[in-house]
Amino acid sequence: MGKFEYNVHDLIEINEAFNNAASVLFHNLNKHVYLEIIDNEGDKRCFTLNKRDFKAIQVDFFSSVLNDIILSGLDNELEMNVKFNPNLEHFPVEIIFTYQGSIHERYICNFRELAFIYSALKKQKRSETI
Repeated sequence: MGKFEYNVHDLIEINEAFNNAASVLFHNLNKHVYLEIIDNEGDKRCFTLNKRDFKAIQVDFFSSVLNDIILSGLDNELEMNVKFNPNLEHFPVEIIFTYQGSIHERYICNFRELAFIYSALKKQKRSETI
């Protein structure tokens, strides 16, 4: 990972802090966003994110959308298909859920997020069989 890249677990934590913040301040830099999050106790956490991850946090991707994808992946009535388009730098993966042959939901993500989704699905399915 690059200097300002975070793993998906870190991005989930940043997204949750962003959602629960008492105050948020951000500065757009050339290729990054500097983010200051102040919680209800007045503690400040600072992050430098790439613009793609910052935009994903703004739309609650790491807290809400990832959860929706995992829940749909666990739904036995939905079929999950994955398409790859390496020409799309920030979103080369499309996840399509179908129900009885009709598209139910579509999501886009990157390979790092897809690996997180597969890992979460594998862990959850393994715990259901125990």
